Amino acid sequence: MERICLDNGLRVLLLPEEGALSAAVSLWVTAGSMWENDEQQGISHFLEHMAFKGTDRRTARQVSEEMDLLGGGMNAYTAREYTRYYAQTLAENAGQALDLLCDIVLNPRLDIADVELERGVILEEMSMYEDSGEEVAHDALCAAIWPGSPLGRPITGTRETVAALSADDLREYRRTHYAPGRMLAVAAGRFDREAVLEQLEKGPGALPPAAPPAAPEPPVYRPAFVLRQKDFEQTTLELAMPGLPRGDERRYAMMLFNFIVGGGASSRLFQRVREELGMAYSVYSANEAYAGTGLFTVTALTSPDQQGEVLREIRAVLDGFAAGVSREEFDRALAQVKASYILGMETVEARASYYGRGQLFGDRENDPARVLEKLDALTPADVDALAAEILRPEAYSLAVAGVAREAAFYDSWHSTGRS
Repeated sequence: MERICLDNGLRVLLLPEEGALSAAVSLWVTAGSMWENDEQQGISHFLEHMAFKGTDRRTARQVSEEMDLLGGGMNAYTAREYTRYYAQTLAENAGQALDLLCDIVLNPRLDIADVELERGVILEEMSMYEDSGEEVAHDALCAAIWPGSPLGRPITGTRETVAALSADDLREYRRTHYAPGRMLAVAAGRFDREAVLEQLEKGPGALPPAAPPAAPEPPVYRPAFVLRQKDFEQTTLELAMPGLPRGDERRYAMMLFNFIVGGGASSRLFQRVREELGMAYSVYSANEAYAGTGLFTVTALTSPDQQGEVLREIRAVLDGFAAGVSREEFDRALAQVKASYILGMETVEARASYYGRGQLFGDRENDPARVLEKLDALTPADVDALAAEILRPEAYSLAVAGVAREAAFYDSWHSTGRS
């Protein structure tokens, strides 16, 4: 592993692997929905879409055809804190793939006609999310528990803000946020080191340095209750509570705790709600970690007439953690978390993503050997202590999306608040 910082502030992470047959290259930008103001909601995601609509050097068709000729694939996604553009190709074509990637990120054409065309695509994407109970419940819950915070907004924005964004808005946002000091370039696998650095020097390394905008303040969690009546075949129930922020030392205990709660087929929720009672096809837990805040959630998809029973069983499972975790389930969770972590690092692209995210957020403790060492040092008492802190009923929030009952029906399943 080699870390480099160019004169203009661009960070570079090189992860060479002799003998690899492929290479993965990516550009990360700390520009996501949490960096947007009220009028800009959805602009980071919109700009990500526009990167693939052509540049000064290539049409959209040429971008696609050139990537195919290189023998690989290219894509991008927008998260709350960042946007990532990435490509994976045959090892001998790494330099060309990086040239193509830099071109679409740094030189999007942003033609007015293309902006209008892609606006329609994004609105259709929003319609797709609106047909998903999990997406509706989660977005509504984030907005309610983090009111007024950019972190509580949907990544795609709203129909009103997306409809109002112009090509000039996109250009101005790029000028502010697509600065070298906010970018990270990653190359992993087998590649020509000098060719990669030369490409970066003439690409993002040639951008003028710029002072970054001030980071938004971490939001304060507010317990909430949200109902979204939708004509879905299944009703989505999402219970939430404060989780762990990014970088918290207890994140290793969180890996095991999450697995035991609802992270695997042997988890307490899966075994009770799905396997023993057959009340839900999908039931799981998750922890989202951000700068200064986090969110732990339990989600279940069930038939509308079983909502009460499913909620009761979820609460019973969570309340059961007061008695502690057994050594057997602790050992099972440890083995599965370690295996999942190791197997998840098997591909070049997976390593590029893992190390890139760590470098983007300044995590110098993401070395696999160090992570496994931290996991092995855990005890059941560590998981019990975390469970006691996370599972506080007075902090529970609830979102219901689908064919919902009257609001009073859910009063005993969340702490307070209604929207």
